[in-house]
Amino acid sequence: MNYYCVACRTGGEAKVRAHLNKFFTRELGDLNDVRVFFPMRKMFERRKGKQMVTDQPILPGYLMLSSAQSLDLMMIDVERIPGSYGFLRNIDKSICLKASDMEYAAWIMGNNGVIKPSKVIFNEGEPIKVTEGPLMNLHGNIVRIDHRGSRVLVEFDFAGVVRRVSMPVEFIGSDK
Repeated sequence: MNYYCVACRTGGEAKVRAHLNKFFTRELGDLNDVRVFFPMRKMFERRKGKQMVTDQPILPGYLMLSSAQSLDLMMIDVERIPGSYGFLRNIDKSICLKASDMEYAAWIMGNNGVIKPSKVIFNEGEPIKVTEGPLMNLHGNIVRIDHRGSRVLVEFDFAGVVRRVSMPVEFIGSDK
């Protein structure tokens, strides 16, 4: 499987995703196996004292694509889509994600583009234990734990930059 990342205007990801889906359907027809995701995470938020679950982007301004076939010949066409800045490129000018970027994209695609809350056990002074959910297979480090907000701060490497993202968790066992 080949994984790609398309940069687009922040806030316009849904429109670019719709345009990409139409483009690949038109160009590839019955051979279209391209899946386009806007990576989201389900987060717990408190509003007026009530806890709610909302969808928030993991990487604002980026869409993830997966395909069994190479999309190298479509670079120019994707750049012409309204709101799209084109594929992210590697140092060698290729567009297919490699190494840790590919692992991260595969992790997102394996969760269908939506990261749901993981179940964790945390006791003060001990390492956090993920018992269930997408964070079990995470290729990153948990940097900080927020009990009140039901989230953890995760540090991972993407596109050569270390990024920190707050991810949802559900505490099922704790000393707090």
